[in-house]
Amino acid sequence: MILYLVLQGFCSLCHAQDKPLLVEWTIGEIAVYYSQDQEVSAQYSGEICYEANSFFQRTLDDLDVEFNIYVLSKEDWVHYTAPNLIYGMPHFVPNEKRLVVAAEDNSFWRMQLPDFSSLSSPYKELFPMTYSINDEVSSRYFFDLLPIHELGHAWASKAGLNTQRTWLSEMLCNLMLHTFIAEERGEFLGALELLPMYWSNEDQSVYSFTSLEQFQDNYWEIGTQSPRNYAWYQYRFHNAARKLYNEGGGDVLINLWSFLSSNQETLDDEALLAGLRDEVHPFFEELWKEW
Repeated sequence: MILYLVLQGFCSLCHAQDKPLLVEWTIGEIAVYYSQDQEVSAQYSGEICYEANSFFQRTLDDLDVEFNIYVLSKEDWVHYTAPNLIYGMPHFVPNEKRLVVAAEDNSFWRMQLPDFSSLSSPYKELFPMTYSINDEVSSRYFFDLLPIHELGHAWASKAGLNTQRTWLSEMLCNLMLHTFIAEERGEFLGALELLPMYWSNEDQSVYSFTSLEQFQDNYWEIGTQSPRNYAWYQYRFHNAARKLYNEGGGDVLINLWSFLSSNQETLDDEALLAGLRDEVHPFFEELWKEW
């Protein structure tokens, strides 16, 4: 769940004197600031982002992407995020190079789990097997990976990419996340894939916005006023990234990065589809037409 574009205008909304003192830990050049007693969550977020950043430097470009990670309790969250941003929604604040994630399980994460009594096979077996923590089912195994998506936004910003469409920006970051996990941290692949696979098949008739064009034209409204609809889009983007990777492997991400890097002018739909199909991977055409 990503609100990078929504938060581009966010800057120093909280007064410094009101902010609680955080603990600092560093890994490489990355500073991780975390709430008291949240060392385990902080080290996990720091290590996974450090690994992902190194992976992108090896595979995409040797960029020096500046970012700090904030791993926050619910009490500290309001002091370092935009007003009214729900606890548990990972996001990147460009002006402050701040990647913000929740340290604790929370109601927003729990809302993403389906009603287990209504599940049929294979989901009724897969959900408890994939997301069980201390005899409870939690989606934190999924959400703890999403900082890598936010890191993708930081990379696109640093590279000065014209990502062409808002939905393609989200697709790029999901593909960065999926490719890194598939190639470097395969033990987490099931947790990354299951929720998006399940919610991508949800009945679309319950949502006001469902097309790529509507996402492009109504991004602000969807992101701020229709969180459930926004989540549906993001799960679909995650699932599309999974399909792209399965079709073309790690080359798809490399090709997409190269395509966006070499096309700074904004393309019309026909040219964009042709470029994605011919220069990135043919499966993009099927994804676009069958969305």
